[in-house]
Amino acid sequence: MSNAAGNRSAIVVGAGIGGLTAAVALRQAGFDVTLCERSPHLRAAGFGLAVQSNAMHALRTLNLGLDDEMLRAGGQVTTFSFRDTKGKLLRRLDLTPIDDALGAPSVVLARKDLHDILLRAAGSGLRVEAGAEAVRFTETDDAVVLHLADGRALEADVLVGADGINSVIRTQLHGAAAPRPGGFVCWLALAPFMPASLREGESIHYWGRGSRFGLHDCGNDSIYWWATMPAEPELAANWPHGKDDLQQRFADWCPDVNEIIARTEESAILAVPALDRPPLSRWGTRRVTLLGDAAHPMLPSLGQGANSAIEDAVVLGHALAGYRDPRSALQAYERRRLPRTTDLVDGSLSLGRIEQSSNRATVTTRSRIIRHAPDSRVLDFMSKPMTWPGFGDGGPGAGLPRPLSALERWHWTADRVSPLNIGARVRIEGRLDPSEVRAALDALVRRHPLLRVAVRHRKGGLSFVPGVPRAVPLRLVGEGSWRTEIDHELREPLDADGPLLRATLITVEPDVHDLILTSTYALADGIAIVALCRQVLELATDGEPGGWRPEIPAPVGPEDLMPNQFRGLRGKCRALGRMAADAIAGSDGVSMERLPAETSVPPRERCTRLANRVISGDEFTALLEGFRTRRILPEAAIATALAIAAAVDTDAPSAGFAVSVSVPFRAHLTRLPDPDATGSYQAMVALPVACAPGRSLWQTAAPFDDRLRNAIDARHHLANLPLLGVMAAATPKHTDRIVAGLDGHGPGNLCTSVVDTSDFPARLGDWSLSGVHVVSGMSISGYLMLYATVGRDELSLNLGYVDGIISPARAEELIENTASALRSAVSEIATAAPIGVDS
Repeated sequence: MSNAAGNRSAIVVGAGIGGLTAAVALRQAGFDVTLCERSPHLRAAGFGLAVQSNAMHALRTLNLGLDDEMLRAGGQVTTFSFRDTKGKLLRRLDLTPIDDALGAPSVVLARKDLHDILLRAAGSGLRVEAGAEAVRFTETDDAVVLHLADGRALEADVLVGADGINSVIRTQLHGAAAPRPGGFVCWLALAPFMPASLREGESIHYWGRGSRFGLHDCGNDSIYWWATMPAEPELAANWPHGKDDLQQRFADWCPDVNEIIARTEESAILAVPALDRPPLSRWGTRRVTLLGDAAHPMLPSLGQGANSAIEDAVVLGHALAGYRDPRSALQAYERRRLPRTTDLVDGSLSLGRIEQSSNRATVTTRSRIIRHAPDSRVLDFMSKPMTWPGFGDGGPGAGLPRPLSALERWHWTADRVSPLNIGARVRIEGRLDPSEVRAALDALVRRHPLLRVAVRHRKGGLSFVPGVPRAVPLRLVGEGSWRTEIDHELREPLDADGPLLRATLITVEPDVHDLILTSTYALADGIAIVALCRQVLELATDGEPGGWRPEIPAPVGPEDLMPNQFRGLRGKCRALGRMAADAIAGSDGVSMERLPAETSVPPRERCTRLANRVISGDEFTALLEGFRTRRILPEAAIATALAIAAAVDTDAPSAGFAVSVSVPFRAHLTRLPDPDATGSYQAMVALPVACAPGRSLWQTAAPFDDRLRNAIDARHHLANLPLLGVMAAATPKHTDRIVAGLDGHGPGNLCTSVVDTSDFPARLGDWSLSGVHVVSGMSISGYLMLYATVGRDELSLNLGYVDGIISPARAEELIENTASALRSAVSEIATAAPIGVDS
């Protein structure tokens, strides 16, 4: 049920950390939110908690600066120490590698401070109902009604049960059942002092037989501490003893522990039972769902109770912002969260049994692992639950950080030797304020996780590692030419610290601008960079580019979506088989020439420049008709035109040339990527073109078109991908050898790629849009890349070439002869018989 303003509405039951975060996220998603709390006042329990990297990332997506507020209110965790009951140091770990790998710190703060931060973030528009005890709900096709103990009834589109482990909403959904006892009692406390034994930013765990004691720097000269001890379920649930009893229980522990308990006010110490519940297979119904402890209460062993509730809340807001239908939104929310939270519940239970064990053999083994396990093993174990899974549905390769795939690794490795950039340009006519583009770029960063990553060496390989969002660099150029600026963009590498995108806005004349976006092939191919251009312009005309939008989940590595026969060992064997078959087949009897280099340019000194031609008007229309009537793929015709130009260049009219055609493979994957997502999904197929005097472009293109179609149908481009991982691994150490092989025998001597931009919007708001061009760098894998962009009313031919290997004059001749070969084919369309194969 939407209100008069058109906003949807939600009721959140429970004003704990999860409920408050849900209120913030739903408000950001455009919902009117009513927060119901059974207590007469909104207040938090007087102890602390650790907000870990995963929750920090989740909160960052709300774009409210909550992570910075928490760091100011609490203490960042920088060190983790293990000690025995006598205080002997077993191990001290620097947590900086975890922060670097996960892209966000962990912070310990008072629960009250986090409560206040979230309440402020929810804003004055949040409707708070204190003293509102929920008793049941009723649901219809159009709304859900929450009935309160005082007789009131509240109605909304969605109901969220965030009312804790004894949730009334859960009981109605799944029946009444007692929580599962953990077998121990926990004491929790905040204290306004800093023990001499505690370093700034340190967390200490004291481990005993069946009992533990934890101590954390909470910032602002205060500490958060906790203790555990085995207890029967009934006793743990109704702990009758006070501080004196607690001191006696820890009397034989080290003086530091005793001093901390003694110096803490008895009223500040809270005793609670350790409880959880077995995971559910579903949480809610059409308009009702659960969150946090109401959905998946867990033991404290992994420290993920509040953190997973924060994750839940943000993912819920994301789902409801992305789906208009509540049922679809809540199904998506539960689908994304159930596997993650089930793992956390089960993992906390398993770890709790080890942590709380009093078995001597188990305790001895545990201590040995703590003392002697490699740092990398311990840090990996600690970081796994602290990794933000993002908004996707999980599965292999999902979430960040993640290793670069073989294809991404090859692109990035080549890029680090010599820039391998991909760029797109679009002409904008109409009044434009650069601040509109700046705001749209900021919104784009918030929308795409891979625009908030750095590329780092991690665990022996390259990984995308999330970090604090950084603004996309925007360069303003007055009265410039996009062709000149493209040369600059192709020459400058992207910063490994991110963002892996930059923008240039050129004022051509009053109310006429060219926008250029530049990225790296590790992040985007031609299709993706055009999609990013469109999104920037859509965001700029939105009117509220600063508002919160659902993220588009970070895509998994392309190879993770390939059919099984092209993955793993089978894929590598298939790739080797393809190499052997190509070697046997050779060039089908065609004598292969290669475009010679004019000068030798060292790999790290190579840069790409642009030569450009456009075919438009009647010639363009006739050329498209020729592709259709001759049943020749545009890729085949353009690759043939490039080979004809190479034949003129080498003065070898009867020669053959191997041309590598870039094949987009989004449609060949097991799951189609989001059309707006980042990602590079194209791979090369090298095939021979046999040139001969007197043969038309159509005649020359026909056999090449046959080969290309057959190669695509057989998925040769996918079969070639596994070998890129081998090349990428070797390149940093053997650059010269690899490049020499590519220069002399590799498939990238002549390369082409085609992207269709005919569906790019002609208008957005008051702007007219035209002239979409894609331009590619070349780096170390070849000499030139001809990127052809098929638009609504023109074909742009953008030749990116390695300066020095190909001179500017020679590049201009090559692109002119390529365009001439295509133009000459237009005059033959009306007279020659159709040649080609069925589509």
